Amino acid sequence: MPFVPVTPNREAIDKDGLNACKSVGDVCYFYYRQMMDEWNREPRWTTAHIIYRRLGDIQPTLAETSCLWLNGKLSKDDYMVAESLAWQVFFNLHVMNYEHKKRAENGDIV
Repeated sequence: MPFVPVTPNREAIDKDGLNACKSVGDVCYFYYRQMMDEWNREPRWTTAHIIYRRLGDIQPTLAETSCLWLNGKLSKDDYMVAESLAWQVFFNLHVMNYEHKKRAENGDIV
């Protein structure tokens, strides 16, 4: 879940990226924050398309992964799952709202 509690850790993640993450929820927050930053600059379908195409582009470095522990070291799959779940939440909350507005403006496809 990207909506981790507002704590100093959110600030640390915003500043230091994946290196500050302490759980898979923090990793999800990190990716969601990246998506929201881009979406807020230009909320449109093309932006959603670009964000989706970039999934997997932000990969943790070896130094970052060595700092992250949750019942043992997080795997690359853990990062991919966190990013995918962040995308799903982002898509449902923001992109679909945008699509509902555009359908109301431009008409449905029947």
